[in-house]
Amino acid sequence: MVGPSGEVVGVDCCDAFLEIARQDAETGGAANVSFLRGDAEVALPEAAFDVVFARFGTMFFANPVAALKRMRKALKPGGKMVHIVWRERADNPWLSMANEVVLRFLEQPGEKATSCGPGPFSMADETFVRNLMEAAGYTDTVFRRVDAPVLIGNDIREAIEFQLSLGPAGEVFREAGEAAEEKRGEIEDALADAIGAHQLGRDSIVMDSSSWVISAVNARG
Repeated sequence: MVGPSGEVVGVDCCDAFLEIARQDAETGGAANVSFLRGDAEVALPEAAFDVVFARFGTMFFANPVAALKRMRKALKPGGKMVHIVWRERADNPWLSMANEVVLRFLEQPGEKATSCGPGPFSMADETFVRNLMEAAGYTDTVFRRVDAPVLIGNDIREAIEFQLSLGPAGEVFREAGEAAEEKRGEIEDALADAIGAHQLGRDSIVMDSSSWVISAVNARG
């Protein structure tokens, strides 16, 4: 998209993600792609880019206004920021369904639980996020809804492992510790019943998802 004279910089705080990204870039022969290890809330250069793009990450920022402002400052004047976030729980059964199942057996983690920031649905409300974007200094904010199927596994076993490894269900299961392991069999059986209703074909399980693609402009110098 940027052409041979353009440059793309990927930023993440996870070394494993960066290593996979570097391998993909090398395999694809993308010589104008580089990667930096850093926290996008604090570590972006200023006035360096024409476009800043975040894919399902801004929902987890501990201080979203400060992070969005840092991303804006990384843009040149007139640059565009785009981020993708999940919409409401009810529109994302691929995440919410498993959480509801797990909570039939385990308690919701308390305030001291180890979590990934505010959570996957923290930017579901359009009015709230518009206010965040305005507070961070953006203009011309546009929301576009995208509904699409999400692959959660190639079979029931893989889908259960996926659900218990990440997202709200994974957090509940992880925080419950020994109690979760004691009830693992019951939980997995219940998840198998719930997930099985969504299987399509012989080699894939997909569920509905809904997200916002949010774009805005850095009108400041």
